[in-house]
Amino acid sequence: MTWLTPLTGAILALVLVPPLIALYFLKLRRTERSIPSTLLWSRSVEDLRANAPFQRLRFNLLLLLQLLILLLLALSLAQPQFEGEGSRTGRTVIAIDNSASMNATDEVGERSRLEAAKDAAIARIEKLHGGGLFSSGSEMIMVLSFADGAEVRTPFTDSKNQAIQAVRGITASDESTKLGDALDLSRAFAMSVDPESLGSEGTQQDSAVFELFSDGRIKDLDDLALGQSEFVRYTVFGTQSPDNLAITQLAAERPWNQPDSMQVFVVIENSGPVEVPVDVELRVDGRPRSVTPEPLIIPPAAPDPETGRLEPGRERISFIPFDQPREAIIEVALLHRDVLASDDAARLTVPAPRNLRVALVGSGDVFVLQSLLEGMPLASLELFSPESYLAALENTSQQWDVVVMVNWSPESFVPGRYLIFGSVDGLPELIPFGESEKSFVRSARDEHPIFRFVTLDDLFIWKMPKVQPGSDVTVLAESTDGPVIAEINRRGVDLLWVAFDPLNSTWWHQRGFANFIPNALDHLATSGGLRTDKGLLPGEVISLLIPAGSTDPKIMLPDETEVVPMLDQDGLLSWGPVSRAGLHTVSWLEPGGREGRTAVAVNLLNARESTIGAREVIDFSVNEVQGVRSSGRRFVSLWPWLLGIGLLLLMIEWYVYHRRIGV
Repeated sequence: MTWLTPLTGAILALVLVPPLIALYFLKLRRTERSIPSTLLWSRSVEDLRANAPFQRLRFNLLLLLQLLILLLLALSLAQPQFEGEGSRTGRTVIAIDNSASMNATDEVGERSRLEAAKDAAIARIEKLHGGGLFSSGSEMIMVLSFADGAEVRTPFTDSKNQAIQAVRGITASDESTKLGDALDLSRAFAMSVDPESLGSEGTQQDSAVFELFSDGRIKDLDDLALGQSEFVRYTVFGTQSPDNLAITQLAAERPWNQPDSMQVFVVIENSGPVEVPVDVELRVDGRPRSVTPEPLIIPPAAPDPETGRLEPGRERISFIPFDQPREAIIEVALLHRDVLASDDAARLTVPAPRNLRVALVGSGDVFVLQSLLEGMPLASLELFSPESYLAALENTSQQWDVVVMVNWSPESFVPGRYLIFGSVDGLPELIPFGESEKSFVRSARDEHPIFRFVTLDDLFIWKMPKVQPGSDVTVLAESTDGPVIAEINRRGVDLLWVAFDPLNSTWWHQRGFANFIPNALDHLATSGGLRTDKGLLPGEVISLLIPAGSTDPKIMLPDETEVVPMLDQDGLLSWGPVSRAGLHTVSWLEPGGREGRTAVAVNLLNARESTIGAREVIDFSVNEVQGVRSSGRRFVSLWPWLLGIGLLLLMIEWYVYHRRIGV
């Protein structure tokens, strides 16, 4: 314990205590009074002896109370307080994890891990400062929050209250957990305490102490390493093996031959140590549609036989197809209560079915594709040569939902959706550097909706171009010689690119190709708005096209707060990144005054975040950091209590004094 202002308290005691005692040595002036009996003389004589100068003081309750009051006042001004623990460099970074797993309520009192982490961080700030009413600590503290990215809540400051308010302002999110950005920000600000000097003349200083408040469920730890002078103190929250069920995958599709029907597929995972029975409910537009006839048994987590890692138990279910000829909000919910609620439900916004208008543009034999497209329930199918297609674009305002091109593509694309086979013309995102022969597919993103019921294991390609994809190209399938299938999204242009002509491969007579074409058309047809395969994930941006000239855009968040998104003159509405799972309702006013409205589903669907067992040790590549548990105790100054007791004694002294003179 230290005394922050001991001299102030000592001066007060020396100035007030001796005069108070001296007052009790002085003789009292008396007034003449008549008394009814001589029995009162004995008391008067005793009083005379007690107040005679230089006589021994007798016990006096008033004097004792007054001395105690002065002593407590002096101690309060001296400000006794436990000494804080500052860092070696005088600078500390408080980094608080506010990702999805930190919303688990397995802390004491069913508090969330985030709430417990914020309380522990505030206690740590108070301990680092160790300050009182009339003093300010010398410790410089920076507060960060991190999830999918990092945010500076306050740069380095010596104000304890500013740091505490920054911690209190951290809110929950459902994003994934990455620590890299937080470390980079910490290092950048550690170069100079004054952030305005960054990028100009930042001064190199010793690294700040990095205080990490998390459950350790961090996915980029293997990519991070600590410097020789860097020190991380890790405070861990949450239990190691809590029970938690999660919906990790959700898909809804309309069979291409039954567009008015809907089928829903769900994957449920169990990260706990025991199997759990659960009822699963399907809702359409908020109304229950069906429930599993008996509880579904989700197996417990178990070690993977190859890697030895603990893998969640998993169960897949599909609901019986049902009629849904209109647009709808599909929701699947687990009728089960566990410590993390945000992964117990998932939603999709499904548009009404529509028959597509398709154009097939070919240079060469397009018979196979034509046969497949003619067998689909399309609104229209038009065949073009490259020349007639370009003429149609110039002479008419004809628009197609999807344009399929074989062995040809234009030098420039008008806004639209395209499926291209075997051409790289007009695609600067793909840089050709040769031709490949006799290739096979090495890997594919099987979770992508274009690969539903599609396998590329038996695909052999006789000839295709070799290309180098740009950074904005999403490679969906790759061969030994480069990309085979890729996705390109420009402003107003959504495009699926297949490197080869189907006739230059074994794909055209396989069942997977017959499934790929309707999958690709459906995916492209919905890519101009919000896709129905998974909705959005926390951390992504809401982006959709609405009628040009619309005004007054608004987004109602799941907690019923309202935000205003950006809207450009072309009708592109964007807002984000979104932080919480749930339905986001987007509304706007169209040029004619009619209100437009749509719902955006944001789902957690993150198996890593739903595996919420806390890690006692975290590894930064070669550096291992042992976690510590927060004591949960807050740092309390003593002087307010001393003042309070002094005030109570003052009231008692007042009562005793008036009791005596009233006799």
